[in-house]
Amino acid sequence: MAADALYRDALAACEQGRVEDGLALARRAVALAPEQPRIHALIGQALFHLGRHEEALASFDRAIALGSATAAVFGGRADTLVALGRPEKAVASYDRSLALNPDAVEDWTNRAAMLLALDRHADALVSADRALALAPDLADAHNNRANALDRLGRRAEALAAVDRALAAEPNHRAALVTRAVILRKLGRAEEALAGCARVLALVPDDVEALTVRGDALVDLERLDEAVTTFDRVIALDPAAVGAKWNKSLICLGLGRFAEGWPLYEHRWAGARGLVPRLYPQPRWNGTRTDGPLLVWGEQGLGDEILHSSMIPDLMARTGRIVLEVEPRLVSLFARSFPGVTVVPLTPALYAGAVAAHEPIGGLGRHFRRRWEDFPKRERGYLVADAERVRALRARLDDGRKVIGLSWISKAPVGGEQKSAKLIDFAALLQMPGYRFVDLQYGDTQDERDTVERAQGVRVERLSDIDNTNDLDGLAALMGACDAVVTVSNTTAHLAGALGRPTFVMVPHGHARIWYWFRDRQQSPWYPHVRVRRQRRGEAWSALVAEIAAAVRGP
Repeated sequence: MAADALYRDALAACEQGRVEDGLALARRAVALAPEQPRIHALIGQALFHLGRHEEALASFDRAIALGSATAAVFGGRADTLVALGRPEKAVASYDRSLALNPDAVEDWTNRAAMLLALDRHADALVSADRALALAPDLADAHNNRANALDRLGRRAEALAAVDRALAAEPNHRAALVTRAVILRKLGRAEEALAGCARVLALVPDDVEALTVRGDALVDLERLDEAVTTFDRVIALDPAAVGAKWNKSLICLGLGRFAEGWPLYEHRWAGARGLVPRLYPQPRWNGTRTDGPLLVWGEQGLGDEILHSSMIPDLMARTGRIVLEVEPRLVSLFARSFPGVTVVPLTPALYAGAVAAHEPIGGLGRHFRRRWEDFPKRERGYLVADAERVRALRARLDDGRKVIGLSWISKAPVGGEQKSAKLIDFAALLQMPGYRFVDLQYGDTQDERDTVERAQGVRVERLSDIDNTNDLDGLAALMGACDAVVTVSNTTAHLAGALGRPTFVMVPHGHARIWYWFRDRQQSPWYPHVRVRRQRRGEAWSALVAEIAAAVRGP
């Protein structure tokens, strides 16, 4: 049988759903005519449908090399690259296809999905809109549009877009999940749970829906149910590092340390944007090392300060320690941990001698496995510059007590939920006999001016201390304060580690970070930190009023 006839029979078999037969016929055809690109393209399509994606990609590439530069071939190649998890190359291939056929609705739709995977959200929105211009009721395109709008922070529009998807296709699984995600971000956790229930009624083991359900239960602080849900995700998908990471945070926050710390090791894959430092030496095993032990910082300033509370434990267990931390912490840590070599953390790996290494967040698995492992400290473990503290106390001493304030978190995840406004501190600001100092990092001038006009009280910013970059100076300023009132941010950790009397306001739900724990009013990490938890729906101003009453005393 001639190659052309075999090709036609192969194409017919594939169109009838007999893909294996079609592939066998196409193989016979290509043996007779190895230079015919359309046969290689058909083999690529058959292999794609059979899930043999690497082989499919090779066949599409061969067809293109032989001159079959058609929209269908580039589109099929792009679909294969999607299946192989190569979004950047898939987008490039979709671009080649769409240049040849701008009306290919599926290619515009799939291109939008890949752009979302690449965090190119504005481009994804354009691609989704192009698809909808061609097919206004296409549910997949509306769902992609909703995801793009959500990630651009345009959540009301995102909700409207996903509702369009569900109007077109009420049981669209992905759109139902997207809607639940958006509702969570809008603070409508119960509705998100209901949306997950709709998905799970259709697909009882849907891992995405179960994951969103677990997150929504955390939002509602139904933590035992959340753990059960994440356990179900892990049972269905043992590689689900996100679920393991989320479960670790719940377990640690409930004081289930022996269970939580091993799961916390999944943070490198489970937490967005967290990258380990790839030292070739072994991880520390908890015993004394023969050479220097390198401990390196991770997760940001607040976490480095918190986990550094275990450096004294480490010093008692092993010999030489090199502590690699955010450069702004070096002078403060060097003063606080005499005998430890403190070096700035840079993109380059530490070049000195190292026998073993440990990320600073990994110390808990060795030193904080029970509540009893937290030391009973009367003082903080960080030491501010005593001379600067004395000078600042003298400078601020006018007979009034000094309270330092901080109200914004810039954390990329949960920062918005953790942040208040300075006007929310009105109950404190109206207390007579107190002087208020700005400890907030970043530019606060406009907000302080607005509050001064509204309340008649000035929150002072010391111009010679850079609250963002001069952490040693900020520590000294905290040392000059009689008390600190702050949201859950770097200020809270620094004030707590210095042993300053501190009130920390933590939000309800997902942004309530595990280390403030669930019920404890006194932080076990910091000797003089009192934790005040926001109740669901409670305004920050109401929580500040409670703190003001505590500051005033009986």
